[in-house]
Amino acid sequence: AGEEVIGSPFTFTTEKQISLYNGGFENWWMNGNVAYPNEQGISYWDTSNPGGASFGGSNTLETTSPVHSGSKAAKLESKYIVIKFAAASMYTGSFGQLIGTSGAKLNWGVPFTARPTALKGYMLYAPKAINRVGKNLPADAPSEGEPDQCTMFCALLSEELVVDNTDMSSFPDWETDSRVIAYGSLPAEQNVDSKGKWKRVSIPLEYRDLHRRPTHLLVVFSASK
Repeated sequence: AGEEVIGSPFTFTTEKQISLYNGGFENWWMNGNVAYPNEQGISYWDTSNPGGASFGGSNTLETTSPVHSGSKAAKLESKYIVIKFAAASMYTGSFGQLIGTSGAKLNWGVPFTARPTALKGYMLYAPKAINRVGKNLPADAPSEGEPDQCTMFCALLSEELVVDNTDMSSFPDWETDSRVIAYGSLPAEQNVDSKGKWKRVSIPLEYRDLHRRPTHLLVVFSASK
């Protein structure tokens, strides 16, 4: 008892500010009625649009007003499309394939080897009261009539992830999965109505592994958590 244990020091370097490709969401192109937040021919960001467009058009779109800077922004708006609620989402990676009418396989992550300390940006958020409630929700999910909640998270990975959004067992455990080098999510105090004003958000990254460099970056935004 009372013995001090000191480990061996090692060098860990974080990088200065890094701008993500199309981080201001200025570049968009349309493939039929599917909107993509990239220049044509580039695969970096993808959305829930490929899965929902066949039912009711895209619900992640470019907008020219309001914007924080530049001339455009990304607008994510959850909608009830025909017979199914579709939460607008955007992520680094690519859409895989539809799974019936209930979901899709997604390829999560794009090549990335830096070690940043946080994901920072600006958001304008206007939640609506929940009027449709699904089944098998987590215990902390908001109830009908309460404001909806968005989500944002960022992970540095040792490989690309393939997830099935109809099967939660395909998702990594962000706390323990060895493929997750660092992780951070939108703090609860920032997940509130911004009252019509853009606000700066910062998502600190907590490193699970200080020795390995990541190979992929995952950033996920969803209008409905």
